[in-house]
Amino acid sequence: MRVKTIGWVVGSLGLLIGAGTAWGNEEGTTSTSSDMPTKTAGMGECKDAGVTVAFKTGSAELDQNARGALDGVATWMKADEKRTLKLEGFADTTGDTESNLVLSAKRAEAVKSYLIEHGVSSTNVITVGRGEETDHLPANGRAVTFLACMGAGTPAPTVAEETPPAPPPEAAPPPAPEPVEVAPVTPVTTPPPPPFYLRGFGFAVMAGGLYQDFTNNTMQNSTSGAGGWSARFIAGMNSIIGVEAAYVGAASQVQGLGVTANTPYLVSNGLEGTARLNVPLRMGYHLVEPYGFAGIGYSHYTISNYNANAQRLSSFTSTDNVMDVPVGGGLAYAYKQFIVDARAGWTATYYQNILTGANSSGTLDHWNVGGQVGFRF
Repeated sequence: MRVKTIGWVVGSLGLLIGAGTAWGNEEGTTSTSSDMPTKTAGMGECKDAGVTVAFKTGSAELDQNARGALDGVATWMKADEKRTLKLEGFADTTGDTESNLVLSAKRAEAVKSYLIEHGVSSTNVITVGRGEETDHLPANGRAVTFLACMGAGTPAPTVAEETPPAPPPEAAPPPAPEPVEVAPVTPVTTPPPPPFYLRGFGFAVMAGGLYQDFTNNTMQNSTSGAGGWSARFIAGMNSIIGVEAAYVGAASQVQGLGVTANTPYLVSNGLEGTARLNVPLRMGYHLVEPYGFAGIGYSHYTISNYNANAQRLSSFTSTDNVMDVPVGGGLAYAYKQFIVDARAGWTATYYQNILTGANSSGTLDHWNVGGQVGFRF
């Protein structure tokens, strides 16, 4: 703020002193040849106002000192609408002469733009570019000087007093090269990605049925063969190692007890988790996969209509919770998304109490065979 205030004072004093020298004494004031006023088209006589704005090399940007000085100039100009200014831009000898002429005009325009932004009428300011002229100027010529003018009329339009030389004539274009035959380029096509069911680990959802029977003689004599059902989620269809999560169930008729009504059934429902060892044989969209499995599970056994046949079922308990250990193997075949499966297995059971007494050991061990269908993804 202090720099800007000083610049404002300097700009105002310079203009007052310069303008006073030019027009302060109308009754025969004598001036030296260096102080003689000059005439500018449309602006009357002009006199050096004693204000100069300097610039950095190659720049037309106003610094803080320049803005402070121009604030004072703007105030002086707005005090009398008849006052006019001629701004002359200069450049040093660094660089190209034509470029310096353009740069000098840009510097004068930068000063004019600042004055207009601060309330000075654009018709009261004219700019010219002098180019490379360093004598009697600060910053080796990188400056804009101010001529204060008094006279009626509208100032001439903004021009550069030195017209840049015409650009050299364009050289004749070189002859066009003879066409060269280029062999056609065969585009490289990226093969489409494999279908999702052939990628990565591979998953499948399957459901099916089975037939099972107990290996214990007492259970074989007391029940018929059982029909069963299953639903499985398989992960690792395309891998050597896979896993399964399954819901399994079965129902067999309890027989040989002279029961004619309210026939009791032995029903099981359970969950299994197994690990698979696969041999995936892929041929295009076809997959043939032998596999083996082993795991652990849980089953809940219930005898239906137990209360109605309590006397005939005296050697049975009504419910039982059993730990299963299934093992076995199978063969899966898949075409695209569709998959079928055939398997056989044996399940060892532990902690079973469905039969009371000495015959309870290994009571619910059973074998089974079955098939499933499903989809891969």
